[in-house]
Amino acid sequence: MRKQLLLFIFFLLCRCQNKEEIPFLSFGDGFTDTPKLEFQYGSIEETGDTIENTNYTSFDSNVICIHSLPLSLYKRELGGKFRICWKTNESLFQKWNEGFSLLEKDFLEYPNWNLSGKGWQASTIEFGKWKKESEELDVLSSWDSQIWSGGLVTYQTLGLPHPTLIQRTVEVCEVVFPSHNLAGSENKQRTLVFEFPCPNLEEIAEQIETQNEKWLAECDQTEPVVSELFRHSESSYQRFIEWENPKDRVLCPRFSSIDWELDGSWKSFQSDLFSKRTKLILPRGILLLSDESKYHGIPIPKDFLVGLGTNVRVRFGDSEYRDSKFSFRQGNEFFTTQTHSVSCRNQFNFWKTEEIFCGNPGLPNSLEKKENEDTIPGCKPDQIQITEFYPGNHFDSEMPLPGFFEFQNTGKTCDGSSLNWFFDHSIYPLSAGEWVLPTGSIFLLTRKRWAGLELLEKEKPFSLPKLSFQIPSFYFEDRKTKLKSEFVTSPYHFHLLRIQEKNRFSIQVNLKNESPHPRVGSSPFLSSYGFQISPGNANESLVNQISTELLEYHPGPSSFFDFGFSGREEGVVSFERENGNRYSFWKPSGTEILTLVADPAGCFGETNYRLPEDFFNHQFRSLRFQNLNSDAQVTITFDPNVIREKSMDGTRSLHPEPNPIFFSRSLVPSLNCAGNFRSPGQRKERSLEVERLPSAFTYLSNLILDQQTEILIGNGSEKVSSILQPLGGNSYQLQLESPLPHFPEEQIYSYFSHPKLIKSKSFLERKGPVQIEAIYPNPHQSQNEWIYLCNRGNDPEDLASYLVEDEGNTDELVSYQSRFPSLSPLGSGGRSFQYNSTILNPGRCAWIVDPDGKDWFLPIFQKGSDLLLTVRTTSTIGNGISSGEFIQLRKKQGSKSILISSFGHKESFSPLRITVATGEFLWLKSDALGMSLSDFEIFREEF
Repeated sequence: MRKQLLLFIFFLLCRCQNKEEIPFLSFGDGFTDTPKLEFQYGSIEETGDTIENTNYTSFDSNVICIHSLPLSLYKRELGGKFRICWKTNESLFQKWNEGFSLLEKDFLEYPNWNLSGKGWQASTIEFGKWKKESEELDVLSSWDSQIWSGGLVTYQTLGLPHPTLIQRTVEVCEVVFPSHNLAGSENKQRTLVFEFPCPNLEEIAEQIETQNEKWLAECDQTEPVVSELFRHSESSYQRFIEWENPKDRVLCPRFSSIDWELDGSWKSFQSDLFSKRTKLILPRGILLLSDESKYHGIPIPKDFLVGLGTNVRVRFGDSEYRDSKFSFRQGNEFFTTQTHSVSCRNQFNFWKTEEIFCGNPGLPNSLEKKENEDTIPGCKPDQIQITEFYPGNHFDSEMPLPGFFEFQNTGKTCDGSSLNWFFDHSIYPLSAGEWVLPTGSIFLLTRKRWAGLELLEKEKPFSLPKLSFQIPSFYFEDRKTKLKSEFVTSPYHFHLLRIQEKNRFSIQVNLKNESPHPRVGSSPFLSSYGFQISPGNANESLVNQISTELLEYHPGPSSFFDFGFSGREEGVVSFERENGNRYSFWKPSGTEILTLVADPAGCFGETNYRLPEDFFNHQFRSLRFQNLNSDAQVTITFDPNVIREKSMDGTRSLHPEPNPIFFSRSLVPSLNCAGNFRSPGQRKERSLEVERLPSAFTYLSNLILDQQTEILIGNGSEKVSSILQPLGGNSYQLQLESPLPHFPEEQIYSYFSHPKLIKSKSFLERKGPVQIEAIYPNPHQSQNEWIYLCNRGNDPEDLASYLVEDEGNTDELVSYQSRFPSLSPLGSGGRSFQYNSTILNPGRCAWIVDPDGKDWFLPIFQKGSDLLLTVRTTSTIGNGISSGEFIQLRKKQGSKSILISSFGHKESFSPLRITVATGEFLWLKSDALGMSLSDFEIFREEF
């Protein structure tokens, strides 16, 4: 043994001097024409990641050696290995190479192979037949799966099957070389059997024990890490999980079991064989656990490997591996999950099958076959650019088109097997074998193959939602260097690809600009079925931007809006919301109206584009688009309160009008949605809308006010007819009687009626001198309600002649001190009031409070000059103002009273109720008339 060690050192020195000329034989001498076995343990001759010579045989200086592993692997094996050498000629060397080549071929297709010489013989035989014959022969000792028959364990760096060494007699040994073919029955496979003179096996055992003790004395008590895994019952590779020692030191794990967590439950695996073969793990050593006996790895039950690729958790002592979702089969190719990978084309695979497979169980993942000088380089991540994305129409049984990502090689010709594609938290290697992508070539990654189109494509089992509005984010990664090139989709750009229940369009990427696929350049065959996509062909056509106009918008249940167009032009329409989100869709030639919807309810026309489901969930405040009339960008804004009021709580759709009309309403009842007035995709019939201009008694309408228009002036006490004088365009002015039969300070309205008005409409034309400007209808303490009013006239007003009226009662106003002479309450911030007066001067304000209240909450605009009033009885403000209740301020005129100010305007055609929560008060905006919800602001008491 010492002599061998010295010769090994001498060999290393010689190799350092002239690596090219020193022969492989490095120790052992005295070779004769009788085979001699040399068992090696604890010695390594080469390192590195390139595999060059995969023969089992070597021949130099008329000496042939048969190795227990292919030559390049043999030189890297630190653990148990052997070679059998003797003197012969080159002709016999070639015959031995022929014999090993037969191991991977069908046994029935070739004649038997036999060789013999001085003290030896070799032949090929079916493994099952050899096994049957072997059982009838004696066995003194054997070395199989790293273990001698006496229980002595050898350790190895590579997790590969070594030949079985059997001692039949004291003089005769037998080596059985297995096939590397994983397909088919193991018993039917060819095996090579070599009989030769036995060495001194006791010396070998001593060598093994000595080396094991040395490693145990210096080992690191930690566990290995997972390096590769695979699971697919349709593959010859079956199931395996591979562990490796990533260190340059020997490991001796403290634990002797593997724990497995799946679906919240833990399982534990341990066995005598597992404990023996994991007692020592050599530097960079591999452990292979599998339920496939051909691997000669550590056998593990099938149920411990069924969860691979499904987010399981594996624990080996302190070493824990969190698996991730992975598809081991992708199309007709199989892939393993690897921690350190190289190009699939380059990766060395010890095993032989008919399958297209990317992996190397039992070997370091980084091992590569030596490339030829003219080998095409691997693709770089940044030279692959996306050109098209289609989410698929696979949900439609009539036209089940698969989804795809289309890419172009923008660099030099390269091999695609060097790349991984990462999408939706899953890894998709591009190809399990060499895949040449010429410069400028177009290829597809697709859910299913596009049969009959002869595309450059790879089938990948990714999933896509039925509704896709963006190109999903992804990135390419170099398998070896881990360099990345990312595509990150814009979160603000949405493409409307789906008409009704079919994805009709793909997203085209042209010079890094995205748009729905145009008609020009799309597949003629698919265009005939209404699909605008071009799998396998890059579309270089420029896309026209089309102008449009908003024709109709429905805010309520089953929301939608219609865009209108003119002419036979075609192209892409884009619009933008207030949140910055931009939406694009294709406008076909000849189409005049297109409907956009967020759900597939049956309320819409036959041609509608699908919006994201949450499009209408958030407050919809504006649309910006290229205007049909001017080609300029125009923005239409949507006030939610106005929309709710105009649409009558969503029962009528709206039609945009020029300001100040802003919206008219649909007069057409829906054909498919009972109780709604709407016309998606159809000709529009809108309501008459009339708005008051800033000058009193002047108006603007969206339609001509014809003879059917009836107009009255007045209030609930008396109304008189009036006629309109056209001012040009759709502007009008009332011709008034002189004088009007109303008191000068009386509040009056105009009243419009017309068949095309959804409801008769009123406008406040003249206000009284004293106005109700705020009201606190339902405070936390019910008696602390109040009404705030101000004198906006030019003369003092005596409020003692005024009445406050709710929907059921009327009360007179009195000064607070006249009713409570001994009380002097304070307002906000300790400010006082005027308690003893009812005279309200111009520009001054007053508070009407509940006589039973105290410590009223009064807003910050309360001043010391304000009057504090109450009511003579408690029948109105004293008995509680309900939220949304109409309130009127009236002035006594003899035995009657006239209307001065109204909160809710119940005497008009347009009354309104504003309901507020407890603790909230309403305040009329400055210069607002109070005829719409938007004229008021709501404040809370705690403010």
